[in-house]
Amino acid sequence: MLKLKRCDGTDSLDTFLCKFHSMLRYLQWNEEDAMYHLSGCLEGAAGQVLWDIGPSTTTADIIKLLQTRFGIELQAEQFKVE
Repeated sequence: MLKLKRCDGTDSLDTFLCKFHSMLRYLQWNEEDAMYHLSGCLEGAAGQVLWDIGPSTTTADIIKLLQTRFGIELQAEQFKVE
């Protein structure tokens, strides 16, 4: 059985999302399934994005929030500041 690892915002978000999208396609998840599995994998700082979503939020919306907070663009800016 395939299982997604937890995402807490400390490891590579791109790697997590690549695995998530692969499983989504392979297991043919609908939006409800994808939302259930994505929200179940988020914990810690990454899980905080779940507090910022509304009832009509999609998985794409959550992914955009995650990319804004934990994506490569943000990491590049942090390295510049440091």
